[in-house]
Order: sequence, then structure tokens, then C-alpha cells
Amino acid sequence: MSNKSTHSTLRSKARGMLRVDTERRFQPRFENRGLAPSNVSMNREDFTHSIPLVKGSFGKPDLNQVNVGEHTLMIKDVRGKPFFFRWTLGLWLIQKEWKIYSRLAGIKGIPQPVERIDRFAFAMEFIPGRPVQREEALPLSFFPALERVLREVHSRGVVHLDLRHKGNILISENGEPFLIDFNSSFSFNEKGLLRRFLFPMLRWVDHGGLLKLKERAVPSLMTSEEILFLKRFNRIRRLWIFN
Repeated sequence: MSNKSTHSTLRSKARGMLRVDTERRFQPRFENRGLAPSNVSMNREDFTHSIPLVKGSFGKPDLNQVNVGEHTLMIKDVRGKPFFFRWTLGLWLIQKEWKIYSRLAGIKGIPQPVERIDRFAFAMEFIPGRPVQREEALPLSFFPALERVLREVHSRGVVHLDLRHKGNILISENGEPFLIDFNSSFSFNEKGLLRRFLFPMLRWVDHGGLLKLKERAVPSLMTSEEILFLKRFNRIRRLWIFN
């Protein structure tokens, strides 16, 4: 057998072993959450009862709620965007956000990634939730749970950077917090100058967004330290674009 054939056979076996291992590790996670099994390849023809939820403006993918068999999923998609955007910024945004959701897989309070459909779209868990309203009566566990979710996100080297947008923090039907829309987010390698110096500063941007929601929803629960931090943060946040 030629070296070329041998190498091809070894690569095929390796891909097969990796696929089996991936299915074994991730399929239970998706099935336990009621998601489509990860070993079922999806394509656009599988979508039934597609419901457009958000027509993304410039720099934002479209959001569609779809049914795949018995499962309800959220699809982020830039295929319908203008040609130049679709093949440049659109491709980069979809790839970046898919990698971030994949890095955060398994965190309770984050929609779980399900499938990369094609270069322009991916599927993730659909969260039946809504934004928190001003001075809403929330479960006492809501903000401690939200702080836990954010700590876990940061522990994986990811910053959200858009938590001041009230639509990006949801309360589920069970009263649990969810962080969504990582379109503006960035991830950092475990080591390096950016992780060491820039990442800690950007974490405070997320913390400021969380406290902004807390001030709006339950100001009576704000501690004196949180009030002071938010006042200082609001003075300097105008210096960057992450508002």
C-alpha cells in the first residue's frame, strides 16, 4: 500500500474515532436539555414552522425560531444579508459567536450550542424567556444565580460586553436567569498579554451591566459598594464603545 493510501486510511480512522467520541460526550447533554441530538446533521431543509423573530440590522444576524422534528431551536443566520456583508463581516460574526457558545457549552444559564448548519448559520437552544421588567418582583435567587452564570462565563475567558441591553438578560419560565446574544462578545486565550491586562478591565464592563439591571429591577437590594461602583463606572463608560 502506498504512503498516500496509508495516510488517507489513518486520517479516516482518526476522524471516525473523533466523531464517535464527540457524540458520546455531547449527545447526553443535548438530549437531557430536550435538544436535537448532536449526531443528527441538520440542514435548512429540515426546518419546519420557521418563525422570524428578529430581522438583524447592520452588524446583526437574523434570528429565527424553527422546529426540527420535535425540537424547537433558535437559528442565527446571515445568509439573507447583502452579498458583501454576508461574505465578510457576516461570516466572521457567525464564526466568532459559534466558537464562543461552544466554549461556554455546559454552563447553566447559557443557551447551548446545537449544530453549525453551514458557514452562514448555526442552531442553538431556544430559551422561552423574557427581559426583566423595571421593579419586577424577582425570585430572591435570581441575582445570585445571575452572578454565578457571569462568573462561569468569565472563568472560560469570555466577556459579553453588552449586558446593559436589557434584552440580553432573560428570566426563564422557571424564574432562572439566562445570558443571550454573544454577538458583541470576545474570548481570550488562557495565557497572553490581552488575557492578563485587557480581560480584567472588560470583566468590569459586564459587572456594570449586571448592576445596571439590578438597579432598575430591585434597587432596594443594591449594596453601598454596588451603588458606588455603578456611579464610578457610569462616569467612565463613555470612554469606550461598549455601552
